[in-house]
Amino acid sequence: MKIVDQSYQCIVPGQDFGTWQLRCYLQIFHSPFGQYIVMVSDMGCETGWFFPYKIEQLASQIVRKFQLDCDRLIWIEHCPSDTSRPKCSGFSQVSFQWQAGKATNPQWQPIDEHLVEALRQETAQLVTV
Repeated sequence: MKIVDQSYQCIVPGQDFGTWQLRCYLQIFHSPFGQYIVMVSDMGCETGWFFPYKIEQLASQIVRKFQLDCDRLIWIEHCPSDTSRPKCSGFSQVSFQWQAGKATNPQWQPIDEHLVEALRQETAQLVTV
C-alpha cells in the first residue's frame, strides 16, 4: 500500500558549514509483511544530491518523521534520465548501517527499473488481496 506520494523538502545541516535545502519526490510503500519501501527521486534541483552525508541525513529524517522501522526498510534512489546528469540516471538500492536511529555508511547497488516496478506492483497487489 502506498502511504506517501508527495514532494518532500527538508533542511540538512552542512558537514562543514551552512545548511542544504533538499528537495525530492518521496514515495513510501508498506507491505502487509511489515516491509517499507522508500523511494526518493531527485528533482534535478541540486548538483551532487546523492552524496553520502546528505543521504544519511535525509534517510534519518524520513525514518524519524514517518516513524518507519529502519530494520524493515528498503531504500531506493531514483535519478531520472531527464536531469542534466545523464551518468547518474537510473535506480539504486542503498543499504545503511543504523546507529541509534541514524543512518550511516550508505552503500549503493544499481538495480533494474523493472525490479523497482515489480516491487511497487507487488506491494500494491498484496494489499488488495
